[in-house]
Amino acid sequence: MLWFERLNKIQGFDINDPANARQNSYAWSMVEFGDYIYIGTCRNMLISAATSFSGQLNQNPIITTGIDNNAEIWRYKKDGSCPWQRVFKTNSSDNSYGFRAMITHQSEYSCAIYAATIGEEVYVFKSEDGVHWKKLYTPELVGTSSRAFASLNGRLYIATLDEAIGGGMPYLYSSQDPEFEPFELVINPNSRSFIPSQNPVGGVDSLQVFNHKLYVGIETESGAEIWRSNDSYPTMNDWTLVADKGFGDAMNRNVMSTGVFKNHLYIAVTKELPLALFAPLGFDLIRVDKNDNWEVVVGGKPLLSSSPSTGKRNKSISGFNSGFNNIFNVYGWQIKEYENHLILTTYDASTNVRLLYEVFRKNKEQYIENMGIENYTKIVRAYSKILCLLNKYNYPKGFDIYTSTDGCHFTPRVLDGLHDPYSYGGRTLLVSCEDELYLGTANPYCGCNVWKAHYVNSNCYHSNGNLNTYFNNLNQMNGELQKVYPELIEELENMFTLRAQATNQQSEN
Repeated sequence: MLWFERLNKIQGFDINDPANARQNSYAWSMVEFGDYIYIGTCRNMLISAATSFSGQLNQNPIITTGIDNNAEIWRYKKDGSCPWQRVFKTNSSDNSYGFRAMITHQSEYSCAIYAATIGEEVYVFKSEDGVHWKKLYTPELVGTSSRAFASLNGRLYIATLDEAIGGGMPYLYSSQDPEFEPFELVINPNSRSFIPSQNPVGGVDSLQVFNHKLYVGIETESGAEIWRSNDSYPTMNDWTLVADKGFGDAMNRNVMSTGVFKNHLYIAVTKELPLALFAPLGFDLIRVDKNDNWEVVVGGKPLLSSSPSTGKRNKSISGFNSGFNNIFNVYGWQIKEYENHLILTTYDASTNVRLLYEVFRKNKEQYIENMGIENYTKIVRAYSKILCLLNKYNYPKGFDIYTSTDGCHFTPRVLDGLHDPYSYGGRTLLVSCEDELYLGTANPYCGCNVWKAHYVNSNCYHSNGNLNTYFNNLNQMNGELQKVYPELIEELENMFTLRAQATNQQSEN
């Protein structure tokens, strides 16, 4: 059984400046380097996300921290002999509010940490000692962020995104060391020699090395796809489609995380965004073997049935429907093997339902002007009903952790964000060379935490009640939510359509 010890005395790390500490919303990326673990943070996530999505809304309901959006990197000595230390902070001129991806990579030049930002542009920083950081010259990189690095056969791979997640272009680059060798575009859809059927086309959400190949998770309008390189040195026109059309549910759009466990690649795929955030929809978990056969491990009846060319959607082998029977588990956010167990953490969107309700209420006039009072009223009424149901069934807010010894049968180990309802995500997992498991959380309300896990001989778990009560309540709540969701989804889709039309019109003007 997993038992957790919190490593930071104050949420968000900065014990000398609590106001600054709380602005570290996410432990967004994590690597091991020498005697330390390093955490790349996200700053003020709720404000950043609300501004990018909704423009100049009244943000009073979500301003809970501060306004210093310059991303930070912190480190912790693994033996606990030194306090948390901030080793880097971006400049205001970079306009970078987080380090979304980080990796340790060994090249013929050096062994170093590479960290990629999110902001107005994507930047890559490098450190060979964990203290001194260089901003690399990478004008070839397109996009505003990266959420995926990979290291394969001495080459560093990075996937960049024009949007927060997904997008239309496969921006995948490689370099032995970008300090000395410019990143090269691995796949170029604009090349005359480009063959569509032999390359992934779409935003690259994830990268994973499996079976000596590079696997990429792709967003497309017809559903998420998985492609693998045919060689251990990926090149254009040398890729195989492993899975397509959202694994039989076209609503499965984005590959949120991947991990390797017992000769399988596990893939957590999220429903269409931003809809799945505003009307929470549970993720599916898929696994792929070394022969490119895939099967649904966690997932229910398709919301938008599709017919993949690579296989047929099966009934969940775990017996769990999407999100482990929980629609609020929108992401399977991290997947990691640890001591012969598959560890999976979630993002639990229930925490944000009240926030959404308050944002709509505080911006009533603006929403009514954009969508009309009838549509606005339906959305607010739906959120009010969802809040009532969460209270009625004593729902344990906060991220979940599920574990498995065979990749088929899963047991919940954490159901309430480690007793913190505002910790809505298990954002990062790291297994150190000492075989210790570290967990970094997402908590934009109070600041993130980092935990070290231990195995103990106990059957206890973290939740507000016993498992039978939890799943019985979940089943009853799901039944009542089905009466609320159709209207909510319809109104939200109308809202997103109107917003997209307005954005396109502004661009044309």
